Amino acid sequence: MEPENVRTPDDHALVDLSLQRSEELRQAKAYDEGIRILNEALAREVDHAAIYFRLGNLYIDRGDLDRAERAYRRVLELDPEHDRAKNNLAVVYKRQGKYYEFVKTYKDAQRMALRPPGKKARRPGVSGWLQDRRSTMVVGLVIIGVIALVLLFLRGS
Repeated sequence: MEPENVRTPDDHALVDLSLQRSEELRQAKAYDEGIRILNEALAREVDHAAIYFRLGNLYIDRGDLDRAERAYRRVLELDPEHDRAKNNLAVVYKRQGKYYEFVKTYKDAQRMALRPPGKKARRPGVSGWLQDRRSTMVVGLVIIGVIALVLLFLRGS
């Protein structure tokens, strides 16, 4: 008997087929059937972020903004770097009339989309800026320049 947390190649293949089929159903505007297929795929315990992303797409197309919001938020819990889920969540906020959340989330999504693949997000503020080595080098050069100016000023006095 296999342990419960071990997934087989069949699980992955079935989830991939479910994702593909749900997108076909979405294009055909058969939203409820696509949602049903993806909810069954969640039981496979494989690639939940992709499944929730597709669920969000189906819910937003169906006009169920609350469920779309929950689906996209779940994607971001599983994969905080998923820029398309962040962008779609911004669209949901806009349609819900949550304009503050829309602007903040949309800006975050744009920053994420512009970041080179594999590069992690920097921390906000000065600590995030200093996290970048080039920025640290610039700060070091500025400090050396200020010290040099102070020494020249004191020497001239």
